[in-house]
Order: sequence, then structure tokens, then C-alpha cells
Amino acid sequence: MKRIIVVGFIGIFCAAGWLIGSRASAQTDSLIVSPHLVISQFQPGTTADPNDEFVEIHNTSSTPIDLNGFRLVYRSQNGSNDVGPLAAWTSTTILQPGQFYLIASNSYTGGLTPDLTYTPSVCQCSLSAANGGLAIRQGAQNTGAIIDAVGWGTGTNIFAEGTRTTAPGSGSSKARLQSGCQDTDNNASDFATLTPWAPRNSSNPVATCSGSGTTLFAAMNASPSSVSPGQTTLLTVTVIPATTPPSTAIGVAADLQPIGEAASQQFFDNGTNGDVTAGDNVFSYLATVAPSTTGGTKLIVGVAADIQGRTAIAQTIITVNAPLPNDDPLLLGNPSNATPNVANENNYLMQKPQYSLSYSRQKATPNWVAWRLDSSWLGSTQRQDDYRPDPALPAGWYQVVDSDYSGSGYTRGHMTPSGDRTRSIPDNSATFLMTNFVPQITDNNSGPWEEFETYCRTLANQGNELYIFSGPLGSLGTIAQGRITAPQYTWKVVLIMPNGDNDRTRVTKATRAFGIIVPNFEPLDPNTPWRNFRVTVDEVERQTGYDFFSNVGAMTQLFIERQRDRL
Repeated sequence: MKRIIVVGFIGIFCAAGWLIGSRASAQTDSLIVSPHLVISQFQPGTTADPNDEFVEIHNTSSTPIDLNGFRLVYRSQNGSNDVGPLAAWTSTTILQPGQFYLIASNSYTGGLTPDLTYTPSVCQCSLSAANGGLAIRQGAQNTGAIIDAVGWGTGTNIFAEGTRTTAPGSGSSKARLQSGCQDTDNNASDFATLTPWAPRNSSNPVATCSGSGTTLFAAMNASPSSVSPGQTTLLTVTVIPATTPPSTAIGVAADLQPIGEAASQQFFDNGTNGDVTAGDNVFSYLATVAPSTTGGTKLIVGVAADIQGRTAIAQTIITVNAPLPNDDPLLLGNPSNATPNVANENNYLMQKPQYSLSYSRQKATPNWVAWRLDSSWLGSTQRQDDYRPDPALPAGWYQVVDSDYSGSGYTRGHMTPSGDRTRSIPDNSATFLMTNFVPQITDNNSGPWEEFETYCRTLANQGNELYIFSGPLGSLGTIAQGRITAPQYTWKVVLIMPNGDNDRTRVTKATRAFGIIVPNFEPLDPNTPWRNFRVTVDEVERQTGYDFFSNVGAMTQLFIERQRDRL
């Protein structure tokens, strides 16, 4: 499986099972080979051979494997979400020890009959000839345990082990060495170019692998993987026991300090603590993210061990939906007193590492979105364009999808701009959650609105930090069969100060603050300068009913909110 860089643990065995003991001082590289299924050959298709996409998988273990519950997924060069799946097995499909299985595009012309085909135009999973990654997952799209992965070319997506292999090129494939058995968790070492390609299907002779069954395997999953402080996530570790000799007395523990729980938390396979089925080698623990946990990604590392002395490292990433340390956009005030109470469904507070917002279930748009901007947020990450529903919405609420805007006459209007979150792929991807959008006409979105976004980034790059609020105003009807309210105007409020600490105490009567209110209806000249739409903060408050910067001293707040901006 993938190369995992972890802080080493010293395991201690006690009557309750294996628990994580003291933390070692140095980092160690743990190469965890895939326990039974590997990608043994692939050809992503080229300009010369566009109809020859295929992926071959191989059972390297000494026992039959049921493919039910597994899926084969793809990610592009810098993709942050699974594409496909190319294959997803939902019923019993047995792969015998050493047996191969061929998955190919429905237009495959390679001459060998595939065991399963996919339609690239349907699954949106046409493979890039130059760069990309494939993975076998056990479980759900995006969150299931990665059993094996291979990446080719360049890129930053997670589907790669060690150093990526090169792209195979036309007429060739990339094939795993030792007849599909070599697995050192380094794609560059494990794969070689095969010319001409020679895919194998389930009818081909088997290729059994020596040493199968000697390795203990563990993979961790969090559901949900994105959670707010005070909420729970079910952590599960799926263990595949070794068979030579058989694993006994398996135990699992993990360090949950990153989310405010125990450093050595035992997991359970007895039907308690969130475990669903006792004795199935899926160890579980229902974890609560501490209310004081700061936002961002948290690495959770666990260890599975058997009494025979074999161990396996398992890890997962949890995204805590809370402001990053020293980056709370509501530091200066919550303009509508939004709360994370589900009953407050039209002023529902949602906080993320990248921005915070008040959401209206009735309008299916934010009431306002708040973010803090300085140069540390600005980098070279490209737009992800991965428009998608927000999984953090409460259960039962309508989740806006990208297609809801199709044919509506409105664009998807970012509140927190993509361009304000280019430090990393996760940061940029977060701006494409559909809770960050309102229906916006093109002449607004691509005209003065975009010009003002660029101006704010210029200020940030000049050594300033900005507290920005943005939202819709009024109604011009609805789109998406009445589900989404289209606003009559869009507005922004911005407060600007030089970079520094203790921001709340640094706001003075000289601090620059103002707003803009831009029509969201025709006619609107997109070349109109954004400055033509400037208003005072007081005016935005009057029209929206919100109270901005309420945590600032009363006299200072009164002064900065009534001043007219002249710069």
C-alpha cells in the first residue's frame, strides 16, 4: 500500500490487547504492502491509441478474495476527489489466489475480452495518458480504505506509492514486476514498461505469489471525515489477519490527541463503542472531537498488532471544521448572531478552516460568508472547479448541486473567492462547496465583483490583512424548481489593517472599513468600476439588518462604519 510517514510507537501487550505506549522520538518509514489485491498492469490510453484504456488487478494472496465492497477509482494529475468509479462490485465476485481481472473502457480494442467494462463519458473517468493515479478502495468513494495505488507522471494527488512511475506511452503498458507480485510500495521500482502490452483477464493462467499471507494489514477510515468541534466521528480500522502463521489476539489502538482525546485509545471489535459487528476484524471507536479543537486537517495514526509480533500502521485524515489558530474571521463579530443549532435553520452557523458562514435553509444560500485574507492565503494552487454539495449540512436539508444552476441564467457566484484561497488544494477546493455560492448574473460576477476581489488581493499582497463579509440581498425569484433564491443585489463589507497581532485591539478610528452593493440584474455595465458601488458599512447594515464589527469598541465601531471611503 502507500508509503506512510508516521511517528513511531512502542506497542505494549496487556490483557486488554495491544495498546499504544510511549511515543518514540524519531520518525520512521513504514512500508505496508497491499495484503491481497494490487493493480498489476495499466494503460491509460494515448492520442494514438485512445480506445485501449485498461486496468488489470491481481490477487496476490494465498486465499480467494471476494471483490464485493471494493471499487477502482481514478484521480487526475492534481485532483482532490475520486473520479469514477471505473468498477464497483456490489455482489459476490470471487478472485482466486493468483488470478487476474481485467477492467477496460467500453471502446477497448485490445483483443482480450475484459471481465468488466466502464464508459468514460458516463463515469467522467477517462484516464490521462501523461499524469494520473489509480487506487483500489475498500468501502465508499473518497473515504474507503486505500488497498493499493499507482501514480504515473507528475502531480500531487494521493494515488501514488513512493516515487511515481513514468507514463507508459503509446503501444505500451506499465506492468508490475514478478508477474504482478512485486510490491515494495514504490511505484517507480515495482512497475516497468511492457511493449507491447499484455493484459490478463480472469481466464489467463494464475500467477501465485510467494510469501502471501505472512503480512498483517490494517486500514483506517473516519465517517464522517469532516467534522466540527463537539461532534462525533466513527473511526474504524479494518484488519486483515496474516495466515502464515495465523494471527491471534489482534488488538488496535490509536493516538487521538490531535482531536483532543486519549493518546492511546483502544478500539473495539465486540459490538460496543460504535462497533457494528462483533468479531469481524473491523475495530471501531466513536470519537468526539473536543470543543476546543482548532480547525484544519488532523492526522490520526493507529497500530494493529497480533500476539505473533506482527504490526501494521493505519492512518486517516480528519478535517476539523473550525477556524485555524489566529485566523477566526468572526473575531470582530458575528453579524447575525448565527448559531450551530439545527433548529436555527435560517441562520445556521457553519465554520470551516477556510471561512465561516450563516446558512439559510429556506433560501438554500448563505446569508453571509466571512473570511480573513492576508498574503499567507495566496499561493500558486490552480482552481479545482470541483463544485459539489456541502456534506456538513444537517441531515435532511436539501443539498444544492452544481446542475441546479444549469439553464437558470445565473452563474455560480463565489462568496469566498477561489482566488483568495490558493495556498493549497484543500483550501481552494473548499471554496467550491455549494454553500459558498449565490446566483449571480455574469455582468456582476465577471465585472465589478471580480475587480473588487482582485483589489482586495492586491491589498493583502501589500502587507495588509482584511476581514471580509459577503452575501446576497433581496429576491428576484428562485431557480432550481423553487429551491434557491436569486438575490436582487450582492454586497461586501471589508475592514483593512496592516498585518499584526491582537487584531481586535488594533482597530481604531483610523481603520479603513467600507462596503459595496452591486445590482444583480440587467442592465449592468460589467466595465463599471467597483468604486462606483461603494457605500458605508452603516448602509449595508441598514439594508441587511446585520451588525458588523460588534466586538470592536462602541465608539470606534460607530466612527468606522459611518465614514465614506475615498481611496
